[in-house]
Amino acid sequence: MSEHRSPGPSADSVPFGETRSGEKVFLHTARNGDLELRCIDYGAAVQSLEVPGRDGAGENIFLSYDDLAGYEEDTCWCGVLCGPVAGRIAHAAFELEGRLYALEANDGTSCLHSGSTGFSRSVWSGKTFVTEETAGVRFHLSTRPGQWGFPGALDIAAVYTLSAHSLTISWEAEATSPTLLAPAFHGYFNLGGPHCESIAGHRLALDADRFMPLDERHLPCIPLPVDGTPFDFRAPRSPEHAQWAKNLQIALGNGYDHSFLLNSPGDCRTPDIVLEHPGSGRLMEVFTDQPACVLYTGGSLSPAQRFSGGRRGAPGMALALETQWYPNAAALSDLPQPVLFPGEVYRTQTEFRFIRARSER
Repeated sequence: MSEHRSPGPSADSVPFGETRSGEKVFLHTARNGDLELRCIDYGAAVQSLEVPGRDGAGENIFLSYDDLAGYEEDTCWCGVLCGPVAGRIAHAAFELEGRLYALEANDGTSCLHSGSTGFSRSVWSGKTFVTEETAGVRFHLSTRPGQWGFPGALDIAAVYTLSAHSLTISWEAEATSPTLLAPAFHGYFNLGGPHCESIAGHRLALDADRFMPLDERHLPCIPLPVDGTPFDFRAPRSPEHAQWAKNLQIALGNGYDHSFLLNSPGDCRTPDIVLEHPGSGRLMEVFTDQPACVLYTGGSLSPAQRFSGGRRGAPGMALALETQWYPNAAALSDLPQPVLFPGEVYRTQTEFRFIRARSER
């Protein structure tokens, strides 16, 4: 927990460690107003984001690891960037321009988050920046043609920009030949801070009339209406799922692990997602231009995992809000594929805006 502060934007970088293969990894820190962001080159992972609560004290709202070994041994994509394609791809293969491309099957017969390496286990090149009103880190990565099974080479940047009240994650990429690109940020939020054991005391609202149910292989299917289901978050409520335990979809995901199709992505007038922890006074509004958001309530988190501060994992200790393209679109003919062509520039962004409540409601 840090003391209340309101300095101008600043940023710096220090060594964080070396990977098992000998690659150097740096820790980058950006500060602005009452917010402080720490992220590392490995997976471009967010290690912490300190946000003030009602009492003005900043606390880390993300799950993370204390050292590089934690990230190298990670099994839950904690705080990293996932890609080139986030989520599951059925049969670990896709067809593009008449050719079939085989991927790594790292989740049964499916490819999850582009395999066991992808963006999330790559060492990105991070550089800090400071402007008059912002501070942040620009991460860069270049891939080889055919790397991880995807055609063409990618030149991609992920930029973390810290304003006085928000964190924005923006992407920019180009490809040498037609390829799929649909990345996502896989941070686990708990707005109650590191001493809050569960998301049960949170309130979540999702501006989404439809969700994508899962099949028996955990693959997203054609969207259905949320009306009358446990997936209706159009009015704020707890994301805790115990009351829905007998629902087949909740059982398949061991909680929520489902994509919601946002009603008005790109409309900056109202948030697409709102997450609140009344006990701490922290409220987060999410604005995105992506068409979907996967709500994952950490069903696979377990006591075998040891997070920062010695915290042991447990289902429901934090949740991910993965703004992204329609998951499994490569296998669903009714949804457009996320194809990036040479000469195009891929751009997208998601803003996490923080508001501090003055009194508990």
